Amino acid sequence: MVPTLNIEDRVLVIKNTIINNEIDYGDIVVFYSPESDYKKNLNKEIFESFMVWKVFDKSSDLHTALIKRVVGLSGDEVLIKANGEVFVNDIKFVVPNIEQGTYLTEQTYLVPENEIFLLGDNRINSQDSRYIGTVSINNVLGKAHYIIYPFDNFTNLDD
Repeated sequence: MVPTLNIEDRVLVIKNTIINNEIDYGDIVVFYSPESDYKKNLNKEIFESFMVWKVFDKSSDLHTALIKRVVGLSGDEVLIKANGEVFVNDIKFVVPNIEQGTYLTEQTYLVPENEIFLLGDNRINSQDSRYIGTVSINNVLGKAHYIIYPFDNFTNLDD
């Protein structure tokens, strides 16, 4: 998610188990990959909602939560042109200050019901919906609202 987020950044995520987050275009969400064997467990999620940091998380990479930007919602058509421009339902999707990258071919994606299309802000080097496919709404843990650490980088991500 560089340049929006750096590796050392820590974000405040409001989890869906605490508040029903309405997911919208441009939101930055934390989710489990569709390739993981993630299963929704409400009791475990409520318990984990109160954890600030998972200090002893020994999960494999497959179970690691990922963070990306929402580009498409259920029923949308996402077109990524060879020059890197992104269009959602024929409307250009722009994120200021990111490198869009270039691609060998133009590609169109249709977002199934109850799923979202996600792109990383580091488009040239991002394992996102172009590679892992669309993500079920059930795999979304919550929305990132603020960069809270390092303290001198405190930023509202909703701006």
